[in-house]
Amino acid sequence: MSGTKRSLRAFIAVGSNLGARVSNCKRAVSMVDESPGVDCLSRSSLYETAPVGINSQRPFVNGVFEVRTTLGPLDLLDVLLEVEKQMGRDRSQGPDRVIDLDLLNMEGVTRQPDERSDLELPHPRLADRDFVLVPWAEIAPDVVVEGLGKTVRELLECLSSLESVIRKVEEL
Repeated sequence: MSGTKRSLRAFIAVGSNLGARVSNCKRAVSMVDESPGVDCLSRSSLYETAPVGINSQRPFVNGVFEVRTTLGPLDLLDVLLEVEKQMGRDRSQGPDRVIDLDLLNMEGVTRQPDERSDLELPHPRLADRDFVLVPWAEIAPDVVVEGLGKTVRELLECLSSLESVIRKVEEL
């Protein structure tokens, strides 16, 4: 039996609405990519988007990136939370954020929150978020979202509008 760990594809949303938003997103992706057991495979463009679900007037920059990882979902989440912390995110300080990293989907994995973590996979609100689906469809439109049985493209087509996506800013 081989000692090699199985590697899985995962998709992560990145966003920022404080400071140098584009640079913040690029730095966060680089920091995740530099983490042991994580390799970035592809990156969407970055899109300026209106805030959704939070009380803020500051527009976001959002994107999605794909990684291949030997980490499990909770360990990958720990990497994302550590990057947020290193970049100065304080989750107790209101709705605005220097960086936000959300694990959207992980190949072959569904997960319900439990006593160890509130992580849910796939991300419970991804099917309603154009600011997630637009950049995700750019890099992986035919990926079937675990537990939902639809591709990213199909989820995007089901949205009634693309209200929050304002414009493409630049490449991630």
